[in-house]
Amino acid sequence: MNIRRILFKNFGLRMAALAIAVVVWILITGKQRTYEEKAFEVAVEYFNVSRNIDVRTVRPDQVRIKVRGTTKEIRMVSADDFRLRVDLAGVKHSKRMNLFTEDFLKFPPELEIISIHPKMFEVEVEEFMRKEVPVRVRYRGRMRPGVVLLSRTLNPEKVTVFGYRTQIQDVTMVNAEKDVQLDTIERTQTLRIPLQKTEDILRFEDTDTVEVTIEVENRNAGSQ
Repeated sequence: MNIRRILFKNFGLRMAALAIAVVVWILITGKQRTYEEKAFEVAVEYFNVSRNIDVRTVRPDQVRIKVRGTTKEIRMVSADDFRLRVDLAGVKHSKRMNLFTEDFLKFPPELEIISIHPKMFEVEVEEFMRKEVPVRVRYRGRMRPGVVLLSRTLNPEKVTVFGYRTQIQDVTMVNAEKDVQLDTIERTQTLRIPLQKTEDILRFEDTDTVEVTIEVENRNAGSQ
């Protein structure tokens, strides 16, 4: 058997096929190694929030990042592959934190971060507070002639308000929404009046109304 003849049989066709294979390989490899850039909007998340605090503000609440990778990598990635999460475990009191975005950003390791905007974000947490304060009711006018005011009582005399510590600590009392007009009262009666909820108060813990009992003696009725 002529080995030389076997090796060089259809030599031209073999070389052409090899050349085509090399070109295809170069094209495929070159395509995989081309690079692209893409921008994503990533929302700021937080977790492990203590029951006695609230996250009041996150500024900004999302950041814009631009990444670089191969064409294949960029086409396979989505916004869900990027996370910006802040662990608030251990935060028990009011505070304002200025944090570096890069320290909390999680992204696919094969990608390169080109830019981050902004480079810092702010998280403000506020401690909740409960406080017992007295209820105040305003009285207007005078009793009519012949009608004697014997007593006036409030139920409850105090209420517990709930809100952010920086605001609740300055609340010293709660007012009734309406005044009691004494000149309209001719007999003993109990009025239910809503309490005034200011912007400092998130809610009333027990009740949001006060009962005002006005006890009177109507001497006019007895003389008729």
